[in-house]
Amino acid sequence: MKKPRLISLKNVFIISLVMLALSCSKKDDTVTPFTSTKPGANAFVTAFISDINADTLGAYVLWLQNMQPRFMLSANRRSIAVSIKNKFIRLGLNNTVLDSFYVTNYYKDSTYNTWQYNVIATVTGSQYPDSLYIIGAHYDAILNPPGNPWLGSPGADDDASGVASLLEMGRVITKRSFTPKSSIVLIAFGAEELNMDGSQNYATKASLGNKKIKWMLNNDMISYENHPNQGDWKVNLMDYANSGDLRVSAENYVSMYTDLGKAHDSTANKEGDSYNFYLKGYKAIFFISSASTPYYHQLTDVVGNCNFPYCREVTKVTCAMLVDQNR
Repeated sequence: MKKPRLISLKNVFIISLVMLALSCSKKDDTVTPFTSTKPGANAFVTAFISDINADTLGAYVLWLQNMQPRFMLSANRRSIAVSIKNKFIRLGLNNTVLDSFYVTNYYKDSTYNTWQYNVIATVTGSQYPDSLYIIGAHYDAILNPPGNPWLGSPGADDDASGVASLLEMGRVITKRSFTPKSSIVLIAFGAEELNMDGSQNYATKASLGNKKIKWMLNNDMISYENHPNQGDWKVNLMDYANSGDLRVSAENYVSMYTDLGKAHDSTANKEGDSYNFYLKGYKAIFFISSASTPYYHQLTDVVGNCNFPYCREVTKVTCAMLVDQNR
C-alpha cells in the first residue's frame, strides 16, 4: 500500500534486524475454515473455494518475503517479476506474461529512470474472451525510516499477502480445470509503493485500448488480524464513486461464503492500485483488513505477524466473486 515519499533513512543495525525479522515463523493454522452453505450460496462455488488453503498462502508469502529486497528501485526487480511469472506457469497458468513499462521516479532527492514489470496471468473466457474480470495485488515493498529498503523489505502483509491470494486462486482454478465464461486476469503489479505506476500503466493502456473491464478487485494487506475471536474478524471494503453497487455485491459474497464481518471505510481508497482503475472509469473495490497493523512498512512485516486463516477467508471472497460470475 502506497505511502507519501519517504525522507532520509538511517542504516544502523538494518542487516541484523532483517535477519531477526526473517527468522519469525507464521502463525499456526489452527482455525477451522468456514465450509457450511448459507442461504443464497451456490454449492459449486462453496466447494470450489474450499480448496483455498491457509498453509499454502503462508508458503507463498514466505517465498516472496525471502526475495530480499523487493524495493522497486533495486537491481533484482526484474528477476522477482520473472520468478512470479514462472510460479504462475508452474501452477498451470501458461498464459502468463511480463508487461514492461518505463517510469521516472524521484526518491530521496534523486531521479531514477527504470524499467518496471507487471506480471499478468490470464484464463481466457470461453464465451466472452474480451470481457475481463481483474484481481490485482502489488509485489514491491518498502520501509519507513530508519529502514533502508535497498537492504531489506520483507513486505509480508504489504503486499505479499495479496500476491499470495492471486497465486492461490490460480492454483485452485487450475486444479478445478475451471473455464470461465469471461476472461479472468490476475495481475501482480510492480512499482506500487512510490507512485502506483504499475496499475496506472495497465489501466491507462486498457482505457486507450477500450478494454472491457467488468470490474477490478484489489487485494492489499489482507493478512493482518490479531483478534483472538474469529467471530470478530472483519474485512474492509473500500469503494469509489462509481462502485457502490459492486461493494454491496461483495458484501453479499462475504456473508454467503465466510463468517467475516464487514467494514466500509473508504478513507484511504486513493492509496491502492484500484484507484487507478477508478480514474479510468472502471468499477473497482479495495479489499484490506479492518485491523490496523503496527508492522506497516517495517522490518517486522514478516510471516510470523500474519494471520493466514484470515487471509484465506478474504481470498475466498474474491475467488467466489470470480467463479460465481463466470460459471
